[in-house]
Amino acid sequence: MRRAVTVAVLTLLFVLVVLPAVIVKTCRYPDTQSAAEGGAGTYPVRVLVHTTGEVVTVPLEEYVAGVVAAEMPTSFGLEALKAQAVVARTFAVRRMRVFGGQGVPGRPDADVTTDVWAGGQDWLSRAEARREWGFFGFYSRWAKVESAVRSTRGLILTHNGVPIEAAYHSTCGGATDNSEDVWSGRLDYLRGVTCSWCAHSPWMEHVTEVSVAGLEQAFGIEAGTLAAAAGTGRPYLEVLEWTPGGRAKLVRVGEVTVRGLDFRRALDLRSARFTFTVSDGTVRFVTRGYGHGVGLCQYGADGMARAGKDFIDILTYYYTGVEVETLGEGF
Repeated sequence: MRRAVTVAVLTLLFVLVVLPAVIVKTCRYPDTQSAAEGGAGTYPVRVLVHTTGEVVTVPLEEYVAGVVAAEMPTSFGLEALKAQAVVARTFAVRRMRVFGGQGVPGRPDADVTTDVWAGGQDWLSRAEARREWGFFGFYSRWAKVESAVRSTRGLILTHNGVPIEAAYHSTCGGATDNSEDVWSGRLDYLRGVTCSWCAHSPWMEHVTEVSVAGLEQAFGIEAGTLAAAAGTGRPYLEVLEWTPGGRAKLVRVGEVTVRGLDFRRALDLRSARFTFTVSDGTVRFVTRGYGHGVGLCQYGADGMARAGKDFIDILTYYYTGVEVETLGEGF
């Protein structure tokens, strides 16, 4: 009996400890760098890691895998991850100097930046993903990311033969917007569309409360000005113009008028698609969605994927009149 117990314990230790170590040491997992050997995938992308100021150079397909890993939950449907891979690749190609892009302004040594607020996209190296996801979570999650990257290898979105400005965001909250209604310039492929696919997003509704003093500080208004204005009967906070997608386009705070995008950023709101109420010196914002609201809605892409749509369906829904082409020497 004692011998049987000993054998059982040793067997259990082998299964739980020794065997996994052997598997990890001997198995080969998908590697974007090897997948990128030959063709456009070997073009180097110079990535400015804004948190350190370091520029890291990686092959294009390896960079795309890192963006997908950083920008979209790996729990999303595979077709959504494929769509994100095409978008991330297009985003990079449009900026890479080897393809005629302008790179990172003020940094001739960098093509792209990881600073989202400076016009970049987030990125994780394999090592960072392994640390963030843990020993056991890394391999299955990274394998799914690389499956999406490999199956779309070299594909980009174009409009009239030119790589598009592949804007994307987390959750549109019911509708995306035209580029000129959020930013300043019109791009024919960034047209607003209605979206019922992102209803499962945790960011469909979010509450943010800001004090009157916080409003004054955010917009450089002298302390006490807004409180005094409240007694005149004229609202000190007013949306002057809305976008077709339901986002604040122009907002007045006291005598200061700002774009909706800048208003959202100053107050760290999840979206410029909001309603608000004022009570006892506090403004309560209820936002719908997360992000600027232009281009691909990531949670919408996941909803479409779960409904059986493929990545081409997803991309051509959120980007109007685009083509999915293979990156080649012509770009």
